[in-house]
Amino acid sequence: MKFQILPLKTIAIAALASAAFTTVEAQTKPVKIISGADTLIAANRTWDADTTYFLGGKVYVTNGATLTIQPGTVIVGDTITKGTLLITRGAKIIADGTPLCPIVFTSSKGVGKRRRGDWGGLVILGNATVNTPTGTANIEGLPASALTTYGGGATPNDNDNSGILRYVRVEYAGVALAPNNEINGITFGGVGRGTTVDFIQVTFANDDSFEWFGGTVNCKHLIANQGLDDDFDTDFGYSGKVQFAIGLRSPSVADVSGSNGFESDNDAAGSSNLPQTRAVFSNVTLSAGADSATNALFRNGAQIRRNSHLYIYNSVLMGYPTGLLLDGTATNANVQTDTMVQNNIISATQSSKWVTSNTGNTAATSLLLNNAGNRFYTNNASGVRLSNPYNLNNPNFRPANQSPARTGANFNHIGLTDVFFTKVNFVGSMGPKASDNWATTWVNWNPAQTDYKSVNANCATARAAAVAVTDEIRVEASAPSVAVTPNPSRGNFKVNINGLNGNVTVRVTNMTGAVVYNKSVNVVAKASFVDVNLTNATAGLYFVTVTNGKQSTTQKINIIQ
Repeated sequence: MKFQILPLKTIAIAALASAAFTTVEAQTKPVKIISGADTLIAANRTWDADTTYFLGGKVYVTNGATLTIQPGTVIVGDTITKGTLLITRGAKIIADGTPLCPIVFTSSKGVGKRRRGDWGGLVILGNATVNTPTGTANIEGLPASALTTYGGGATPNDNDNSGILRYVRVEYAGVALAPNNEINGITFGGVGRGTTVDFIQVTFANDDSFEWFGGTVNCKHLIANQGLDDDFDTDFGYSGKVQFAIGLRSPSVADVSGSNGFESDNDAAGSSNLPQTRAVFSNVTLSAGADSATNALFRNGAQIRRNSHLYIYNSVLMGYPTGLLLDGTATNANVQTDTMVQNNIISATQSSKWVTSNTGNTAATSLLLNNAGNRFYTNNASGVRLSNPYNLNNPNFRPANQSPARTGANFNHIGLTDVFFTKVNFVGSMGPKASDNWATTWVNWNPAQTDYKSVNANCATARAAAVAVTDEIRVEASAPSVAVTPNPSRGNFKVNINGLNGNVTVRVTNMTGAVVYNKSVNVVAKASFVDVNLTNATAGLYFVTVTNGKQSTTQKINIIQ
């Protein structure tokens, strides 16, 4: 792509749209299409708030490159190709928003039309420890390749830095390729503790909201808002720390696999591979949406299974049929040997099943019922007394008057003495003061009617600050106009080119990225066309890319039999 350097005041607000992808709602700012069967970002790049970025297919940041996303930028994922952004090992994402200018990843559909699972999601891969025998794995939900590998192997770097995620929202993401093989709202694979993750909201995920596969990354101020499956899922030896987190669930929406607030495995086989999953969570509030009966597929506030050692402290789990489920012999044994601790929990459930074991191990359940500072109630109203925890449009998780969550937190337990943790007195995600409510300003609990067409006026200060550093802003030159007709086609079609001159390459790739047609032509007229013959091609979706080496554009074509 060719870039022009223009003073900020001369930037024209234009509209770009491509019939090749899901229709993008008419914009009052430019749309930059990042497309191709697999797009590689192999050099440093900056995305700014004056442009909407459209992810067509899988987009990889690779080769040690850094993708910088300025405050207030909106990135949309194509709903047909399930646009997905992946930060590969060694690369970085610097998505450092602000309370007034959060960075938003969302569906390309317009107001009122967005649905969970519209696009793929955000995947970040690093070089930290993973407990597989090789120390590496391929992230689930995507075909295995060098680009989808995570973990540092025999020489992991637990201080690995994959960049910054701060004041970021991810909406309507998550794609299920097969059972137990899904892309989540945000997926972390082997991400190291040098990475900053703070003030992140995942809304309407089509699988888990957050999932960690190994790694050591620490996170604060996370919101899992009305996801389909689990709110917080930990696997493959994840040993990071998380403080101040919220899981809010619609009472009517749950996954066929059974939905939990926490779900934790050492690995799928429940092995003793080291390091065992031993994440530490403190000051979490999970709300399943009602004190009364909800979707029958809701299961547990926390399901600890498959030899996991998950630590949960100073937290509120409410609205689920069961508060804590100790799943499996190894998990129950971990409680008894004090290597899996859950202390200072306030739980409000739909029944008297506050802690249960599917092995009948009453010794393990007794430890958590009677000797761990845990307190249990049958409902929020008379027990936990949070201000408004079940409101899906404007919840309030601060403890009300007489709430036991106002005091009683304890940071003397295993893993809590680390300087990462803010030593507060309250239990759950928020304290009683108005200033304790950190889920304001940058948060959007129900983005269905949010209009993302124009630049957020609140971001003017952030943009001005960016311009003050360089005294210029980079915008892309107008994209050439290319049409593919007929579409669908039986293999014979025309590529109509307008806006490109000189030596032009027309390339067609299939969904795996393989090139099935490549031709160079000399375009001398303002408008020209190329005849393409792919009558022997397998029926399916293909990408037609036209480029002169400086500018390019991509269209999709459906070849039918």
